Amino acid sequence: MKILLVKPKWFVKGGLYRPLEDIKFTPLNLGILAALSPGHAVTVADGDWDAVPLDEHFDLVGITVSTFTSERAYAMADRFRAKGAKVVMGGPHPSLLPEECLGHADAVVVGEAEYVWGDILAHVPRNSLKKIYKSDRPTEMKDVPLPRRELLNDKGWMACVQATRGCPNKCLYCYLPEVPWHVYRKRDIESVYNEIKAIKQKVVFFVDDNLFADPAYAIALFDRLAPLKKLYSMQTPTTISKNPALVEKMAQAGCFHVQMGFQTSNPDSLKWAGIAHNHIGDYKQTVALLHRYKILVTGFLMMGFDTDNKDIFDRTVKLVKEIELDDANLYILTPYPGTRIHAQFKSEGRLLEGKPRLNFGWANAVFQPKNMTPK
Repeated sequence: MKILLVKPKWFVKGGLYRPLEDIKFTPLNLGILAALSPGHAVTVADGDWDAVPLDEHFDLVGITVSTFTSERAYAMADRFRAKGAKVVMGGPHPSLLPEECLGHADAVVVGEAEYVWGDILAHVPRNSLKKIYKSDRPTEMKDVPLPRRELLNDKGWMACVQATRGCPNKCLYCYLPEVPWHVYRKRDIESVYNEIKAIKQKVVFFVDDNLFADPAYAIALFDRLAPLKKLYSMQTPTTISKNPALVEKMAQAGCFHVQMGFQTSNPDSLKWAGIAHNHIGDYKQTVALLHRYKILVTGFLMMGFDTDNKDIFDRTVKLVKEIELDDANLYILTPYPGTRIHAQFKSEGRLLEGKPRLNFGWANAVFQPKNMTPK
C-alpha cells in the first residue's frame, strides 16, 4: 500500500511558540508507525516543515491529532477521503473524543497504536476497517521499534528521543491521566544508549512526559549516556531538587537545559489542580541547584485557575524574577474537550462556545475564569 503519515502544522508564525520556530520536534510516533509498516511505501509529512502532499493519492492516511490541530486535521482528512484514501486518526484528541473524529475519519486509534497498527494494515485492503481500534494493554517498551528517522525531516541541529512513557501524577489541567498511555513505563537503557549513539546531532531533546518518575532509572540512564558527550534538554519535575545526586548525574551526562513545570505562583492553585508534588517554597533552591551545575531553566507557569485573582499576573512576574528563571513560558489554563475539567466548566456554563480549536493551544482563554474576565 501507499501510506502517508501526517502531523498537521502546530506552529503559527509569530504565535505562542515563536521562540521554537527554528527547532524541529520530530514526530517520533509517525517514525514508529513507519517502522511497523514493512513492505509498504511510506511517506511522513511534518506540517511544520514539510509540504503535505494533499493532491497525491494514497491508500491509507494516518493523522496524529491534538485538540489545537483538530480542525486542520479534519479538513485534511476530508480532502484525502474525497480522493479515495482511508483515513485513520490517532493521538490525544481522538483518544479523548473518538466519536467526533469519526465524523472525518474511517477509523480511530484510542490510545497507543503499536499493538493495533498491524490490524489496520491488514484491514484496509480488505475494506474491513473497524471504527475504533484500542489495545487491550499498554505498549511494552521492548515492543516499540526504533523510528525510521530517514523518513523524518531530521536535518535540524536537535534530535528527539523517548526513553519512557507515561506519568504517575494526576494534575487536573493535564490530559494524560485520561488517556491509556498515562501508565509509566521505561525502555531498556542499552536500547536508549544505542539509539542516541547512532544519532548524528550533538543536541538531544527527551520528549518524555516524566523521565524522572523512577530516579534510580534516570541516574542509571545518565551514567550510561555520559561517555557519548552529547548535550541534552528535557522536561523535569520540581522534585528533582530533592535528589542532588541525580542533578549532578544529569550535568555529567551533558544536560544543559530543562523545562520545569512550576505551574503557578499561587499555593491555593496547586491544591485546586491537584499538583501535590510542587511546593512554591522550594522553587528558588531548585533553580539554584540546577544553576550550580550550569543547567538553564525554562519555567512553565499557568494562569486562570479558579483560585487565581487578578493579582496572579504580578505575582507570577515577581516569582519568575525571585527564583531567577532563565526563561519562562506563560500559559493560560486550557480545558481540553473530553477531559474532566472541560466537563466541569461545561456543567457550570463557563465554556466560551464556538472558539476555534486553534485557540486550545494555551495562549487564549476559552472559558470564563472565576475571578477575572477572559481578556
